[in-house]
Amino acid sequence: MELGTWSDWFEAVGELLAVVVALFLPVYQERKQQRLTRQRVSRNVQRLTVSLLGTTRNSATWEADFHTLKTILQLYRALLTDDRGASIVALGEQLVIAVAEPVPDQPTISKLLAQLEACK
Repeated sequence: MELGTWSDWFEAVGELLAVVVALFLPVYQERKQQRLTRQRVSRNVQRLTVSLLGTTRNSATWEADFHTLKTILQLYRALLTDDRGASIVALGEQLVIAVAEPVPDQPTISKLLAQLEACK
């Protein structure tokens, strides 16, 4: 049995590497996209929560930000494709409830924001 020439071996290794890349590249790209989406949603929830705390409750800006926060969470929950995103939705819903209180509990909101920051 003949082992073949060097060029045959390099061709075989190259083909093997091409198959491995073709199989695993879509998985890598999907995970990266999910991570970026989680980070984007988390940042938006944090930004809107801070904006709501710094705005007068009866203003049009507060109402618009509150509606936007609830809408983002509803859309993300509906489009959720990974388990890690569920924690972001749960924390966001807790933030909505905390911010909607007549007198928002700052320590609770700060704790929830810190937990949301830790979700990657």
